Amino acid sequence: MVDVAAGKYFIQNKLNGFRLFYNDDREDLGCFDGEMFEDQLWFISKKSNGYYSIVRDRKHLCYDGCALSMTDVARDNSLWVFEEDGDNRGFVRIINKVYNDNIFYAADEDELNGSGDENDDQVWLLIRKSD
Repeated sequence: MVDVAAGKYFIQNKLNGFRLFYNDDREDLGCFDGEMFEDQLWFISKKSNGYYSIVRDRKHLCYDGCALSMTDVARDNSLWVFEEDGDNRGFVRIINKVYNDNIFYAADEDELNGSGDENDDQVWLLIRKSD
């Protein structure tokens, strides 16, 4: 497990360079590869037992075993662990507490989701924004 300091982060996919975003006005969760915008900043904070919440616009990133979404209420399926990718120092896999699936982004299909298989599109860089 990787210890992550609480703060605001861009979450960028290593394979394709896309960054995770959420726009509350449009209720739109996805990935974007252009300029860095405010809707790509996520607040990561440590909870109990090494798990973390990933929050944007007061909503928690969660996973129900089939799809990623945002929720107003923090539950176990909105808790995550960061594991260092063994092949890529400084990069992490983001793994859901309940389903043990990794967040991935497949740019060719524009698919953001979770999967139990380990693939290159599941490796992420946490870019801390200085205050």
